[in-house]
Amino acid sequence: MRVLLSVMLISSMTLTACSGWRDSGANPRNWFGNSRSTPIVNTTNTGERRSPSDRQTGNPLIDDQNAELIVRRNASSAQKAGIFRRRAKVEIYDGSLVDQVTSLVVEPLPTGAIVRVTGLPQREGAFDVRLLPINEDGPINGVMEYTLNAYQPIETPVGAQSTREVRVGAFLSNNDLEEINEIRVRGELNALSSRR
Repeated sequence: MRVLLSVMLISSMTLTACSGWRDSGANPRNWFGNSRSTPIVNTTNTGERRSPSDRQTGNPLIDDQNAELIVRRNASSAQKAGIFRRRAKVEIYDGSLVDQVTSLVVEPLPTGAIVRVTGLPQREGAFDVRLLPINEDGPINGVMEYTLNAYQPIETPVGAQSTREVRVGAFLSNNDLEEINEIRVRGELNALSSRR
């Protein structure tokens, strides 16, 4: 009877001590907290502030002064290899920034984390949604920053919020996460960030 009582007492004390693991910083589920929204200050080429009502509503296929810069920043190369490869094909992504970033969730995995983002374009019909890293070489000062981009038709109805939502995700390995303290995703009007 004494042995049973001592085993029960020791095991109950051990189990109650484990409850601190849930709130511990060593627990991978606590590495990133809830996301916070920050406004984006838009400026023109002359440095003047723009309001959200001054946004361009014209045809996104018409070139403007900054189109080359945007294409260069958003260019992703899709190199196709094969036996009879003649030259490398480069895919240029011309998606534009999604209006708002509504949700940012970092889901930990044993091999890294999945960054899951929900955005809200101005109109229905957005497709080919991508999270594009702003800094291709990795995080700067511990901040990994992405833009939420999509092809957005301009001749579709505005529709309800639930019909306009778009979702996308990106995987970050444990090696990538070692250098990252904050993940930030920018849209046209706001940015969401999640810190460790």
